[in-house]
Amino acid sequence: MTSSSASSGHAAPAPTRRLTLAELTDLCREAVRAAGGSAEVAESLAAAAVSAERRGKSAIGAAHLPDYLDGLRSGRIAPDARPRVTAPRRAVIAVDADCGTAQLAFDTAEDALVAAARDCGVAVLSVRDAFTAGELGDYATRLAEHGLVAVTGANSPALMAVHGASQEVTGTNPIAFALPHPEGPRMFDQATSETAWVKIRDAAEDGSSIPEGWALDPEGEPTTDARAALAGALLPFGGVKGGNIALMVEMLAAMSGGSFSLDAAPFDSGDASPSLGMFAIAIDPSAFADDYPQRAEEHLRRLREEHGVDFGRRKAEVTEVELPVALLDDLAGTGATAPAAPSPVAPSEGR
Repeated sequence: MTSSSASSGHAAPAPTRRLTLAELTDLCREAVRAAGGSAEVAESLAAAAVSAERRGKSAIGAAHLPDYLDGLRSGRIAPDARPRVTAPRRAVIAVDADCGTAQLAFDTAEDALVAAARDCGVAVLSVRDAFTAGELGDYATRLAEHGLVAVTGANSPALMAVHGASQEVTGTNPIAFALPHPEGPRMFDQATSETAWVKIRDAAEDGSSIPEGWALDPEGEPTTDARAALAGALLPFGGVKGGNIALMVEMLAAMSGGSFSLDAAPFDSGDASPSLGMFAIAIDPSAFADDYPQRAEEHLRRLREEHGVDFGRRKAEVTEVELPVALLDDLAGTGATAPAAPSPVAPSEGR
C-alpha cells in the first residue's frame, strides 16, 4: 500500500491495515478468549465475524465483534454458555442458548435442523435466551449450502418505532433468505429498519448527519441528527408495511420463549442478557421437485439478463480484508496479538 494525502481542508482518512482471513480469524479468536469467552464461544464468534467480512458485510463483521467482547466482560453474554438442544417434534428443533450467543446456539443445533428438514421436508429451529444474532445471512447461507431453502430471522432490544408509536417498541428484527445451487447460494439479508442501528451509531461517533426517514428524535420528531436518533427511535423501511414485517419477525423469533423486544435488556449496557430469540426455517426442495434449484436459478438469471434484477446476487468472496488500525488495536488491546505488519498507511481516497 502507499500513502495518499488528504485534500486541503479535509481530515486525513483513517489508517488501515490488510489482513488475510486466517490472520483475522486468529485475532478474533484470541480477542474473545481474552475477554473471557470459552474456546467454543471464541471459535463460533470468530467464524461468524470472518464470514461477514468474506461477504463484504464489514459493519457486522470484525467491527461488530467489540460489542460481543464488551458483552462478555460485562456479563451480558455467558462466557461459558452450553446451549441445550431438544426436539419436541420431528420437525421442530428448540435451543436454549443459556444466555450465550446465537452463533454458538446455531452451531450446536445445525446438524439436527438439517437432518430434520431432510427427514420431514421442512423443519423449524427456535432459539431462546440469546445475545443479538449478528449476521442473519450467515445462518441462511449455511443451510443453503446443505441444499436447503432457508428463511432466518431474529429480534433485538427495542430500537424502532412503528406506525402509531413515537418511541421504540420493537427491534430492527433482521430477516434473511437463501436459495441453494451448486454454484453457491443466492442470499439476501436485511434489517426491517430503514438502516442498521450500527450505521447510526457510526454516524454519531463521526459527527455525521443521517438521511431523512431513518429515525425519530426523543420527542418523536423526524431527525437527521445521529446523536438525537440514538436517543430516539429508528424507523422501519416501507412505513406501515415494514413495521408489520418487523413485528411478524419478532413474533416468530420469540416463539420458544425469547424476550419480546420491549422486555429485552439493552445489548450495549448493563450486566443482564437480552435473552432474545431467533428462528430458522429450512425447506428441502427435493420434497417438492428435484429440479427446483435449477429452475429457480434459470429464472433469476433471466431476471438479471433481461430486466437488470440481480436477486440475492453472488458477490466475489474476499481473501483478505482492509480494516481500520484503530479497530485492530482495539481487538488486540483485549489481550489478543495483532498480526505484525508494516507501519500503517492511509487508504487511497477512492477506496
